[in-house]
Amino acid sequence: MIIADLQIHSRYARACSPAITIDALEKYSRIKGLHIIGTGDFQHPLWRKEIDEKLKEDDNGILRTSSGFPFLWQTEVSLMYSQDGKRRAVHHLIFSPNTNVSNEITKYLGSKGRLDYDGRPIFGMTSPQLVEDLKKLSDEIEIIPAHCLLPNEKIMCNPSPKKISDIEIGEKVLTHTGNYKKVTATFVRPYKGKIYSIQPYYFREGINTTSEHPFFAIKTVKDCSFVGGLCKPNSISKGKHKCTKKHYNDYKSEWIPAEKLEVNDVLLYPRQKETTDLQEIKISSILNKEDFVVKSDKIYSKAGRQDKGIFDIIKVDNNLCRLVGYYLAEGYITKKTNCIQFSFGKHEDIYIAEVINLMKTCFNVELGKKRERNGYELYFYSKILVNLFEKLFYEPNTQLRAHSKKLSDHFIYLPLEKQIEIFRGWWRGDSGVTVSEILAQQMKLICLRLGIIPSIYKLPKEDGTKYKRFIHGRKINVNYDAYFLQRLSFYEDKFNLLKEAEFIKFNTKLNRKHGWLDDNYVYIPIKSIETLDYEGEVYNLEVEEDNSFVTPSATVHNCMTPWFGLFGSKSGFDSLAECFQEQRKHIYAVESGMSADPSMIWRLKENTSIVSFSDLHSFWPWRIGREATIFDINIDALSYKSIIKQIRENSFHATIETDPAYGKYHYDGHRTCNFSCSPAKSKELNGICPVCGKELTIGVDNRIEQLAKMPAGYFPAKRKKFYKLLPLHELIAFHIKSSLSSKKTWLIYNQLIEKFGNEFNVLIKIEKIDIINAGFKQELAELIINNRIGNLKVKPGYDGVYGEIQESVQQKRLF
Repeated sequence: MIIADLQIHSRYARACSPAITIDALEKYSRIKGLHIIGTGDFQHPLWRKEIDEKLKEDDNGILRTSSGFPFLWQTEVSLMYSQDGKRRAVHHLIFSPNTNVSNEITKYLGSKGRLDYDGRPIFGMTSPQLVEDLKKLSDEIEIIPAHCLLPNEKIMCNPSPKKISDIEIGEKVLTHTGNYKKVTATFVRPYKGKIYSIQPYYFREGINTTSEHPFFAIKTVKDCSFVGGLCKPNSISKGKHKCTKKHYNDYKSEWIPAEKLEVNDVLLYPRQKETTDLQEIKISSILNKEDFVVKSDKIYSKAGRQDKGIFDIIKVDNNLCRLVGYYLAEGYITKKTNCIQFSFGKHEDIYIAEVINLMKTCFNVELGKKRERNGYELYFYSKILVNLFEKLFYEPNTQLRAHSKKLSDHFIYLPLEKQIEIFRGWWRGDSGVTVSEILAQQMKLICLRLGIIPSIYKLPKEDGTKYKRFIHGRKINVNYDAYFLQRLSFYEDKFNLLKEAEFIKFNTKLNRKHGWLDDNYVYIPIKSIETLDYEGEVYNLEVEEDNSFVTPSATVHNCMTPWFGLFGSKSGFDSLAECFQEQRKHIYAVESGMSADPSMIWRLKENTSIVSFSDLHSFWPWRIGREATIFDINIDALSYKSIIKQIRENSFHATIETDPAYGKYHYDGHRTCNFSCSPAKSKELNGICPVCGKELTIGVDNRIEQLAKMPAGYFPAKRKKFYKLLPLHELIAFHIKSSLSSKKTWLIYNQLIEKFGNEFNVLIKIEKIDIINAGFKQELAELIINNRIGNLKVKPGYDGVYGEIQESVQQKRLF
């Protein structure tokens, strides 16, 4: 008997450990108790180089390491296409009999697209086409259906931009719909090759990306005969005449890979839609409880300076919003003296008077002192206000300086009637200049909501010392990168800003604008595209529902979705025949996946072999071999033909499965709502999440119920035995109430392996008494045996969340 895990990925596949090597795979395969594994990703040029260096092929088509451990030629591809009016996305395992055929497969796949950007490449061909073409290369090929931005690129999060490499699951990002959605998964992979540096008009930050990353964009007519260039809704000829060709009426937005974009194609940038009219702020709900006391309707500081009390509830009206704008521009905190201060130029008498009045109107705080120092400084003393402004207008755990200023999310979603006051006050103070990148991006989003496209220029701090910069006659000392919102292009002016002295310079006679906008998007042409060499990590995000995210310069799409299964609810098929059509005759097996086991798939009556493999993304023992197939082959007679023969004839011995509930997509649910349910409960809810009111992510258990031709409990006469086992690390971690990778878990695991040889020996063969006699606790021994006989209760996984062991239960062994 041999145990095989033939669904492996290299470190060059998305979301896979960068530490995966041939040596590591061999080491942990032996520890697990595997006898052969797949190579994974043999078409990827860098991984293929490692395969060729580390493995040598024998006469039976088996690759071996220098110590003799065997590998089988194997890869996996992702197909994304449309069929019968529905988007399809399916993963297929491909097995090859030898080096020559593997070379032919690589050549074929290379003719369909790039092979170097991902270990599991994506192609637009159909499943029948793939099978037909590969079978022409060699009938020995086996096909089994199976279940990026650079690190410094900023993503528009709520409430402020962050590097994509710093974003965590659960954070909200702005999507192409103009709404904020939660990140459900993050991905990183090493990359070496060409990247595209795309620079749109207005947003000078630009974006650097790999070639395949999709952008929300429009392919345009760039040589319009009437205007002599890009045809767009506001095109004019010779500065006078609107375009009569109107090619733009035929434009359509779509997701376009970076490598397909051209200069003067148009990028779509969303105008934020979410609006919440906050009427008031309760100060006591924001500050730390130990810092204040509320008496009647006023709030006082507990210690230190005892100022006059401030009303605990503050109205969020136009006055407060104007004051917030002034503070973001000209205000600062001196905690030592519990003082809110503003600095203005000598000629800014109107602004000075307005701030004094607004502090009195909004907070009932009088001017404490006015000091002349190359202008005027205003002092307002209140410890409560100092603590409140620190919470509302600065990044947490940073210096209270201009570079860390921002708007809290209290103000991000306000109606335009209030946000215009924030922008008006801020512009009066700083004329669109800030050393806070977060604040610059937030003001840009407000501008876009107002129908204004700002041209943003970044002055690196290194260059700031070379030039003299002034605002209203005051010199700027640049100790940080400075961001300039310049050349405001007004496409809308609902609040008559262009009639005000501060903005009148933007009311130009010549009405030439690079882009255009509508209610949902700003449309910005690409100014330039460069290709650069890059070596390092690249990142990607999976985002709930929209699967897109916005950078400071463009809107991009997640390259992966959670559903690539043959029978997946989102983009799969209802049967093998529907998927493969006339090529169904060449499909001898399906791979079960972690969220299903053979007893579930039997109900579909596909009359095909059911194999099981791990789909590992790292080499750790709780990943490699967690699912596997046991072949009835003597290790000395191991060959490619013997393995494929048993798959095609359904004559292998058994499979090793995790409990389907352990899989990440067993039950229906929403991970972001912390809600999951059975298919029956989902049916009661009409597939709608009771927490957020949106459609649930449908799990494998539900999908089986939808497609099943036979009732639960059905099994075919020629069924194969399967073991339902959770990885040993899971058992140990549950036993000692620790994590999978903790030192305590590893210590016990290594002791078991040292005593009994490998993990599968422990999980399948070793008796309870032998485990106890070897010095291990009886509770752990009982857990191992209960795992073996199916007596563990697992809380089902859902929507990308792994299932969890809960307790042991009394139930009969299935097979």
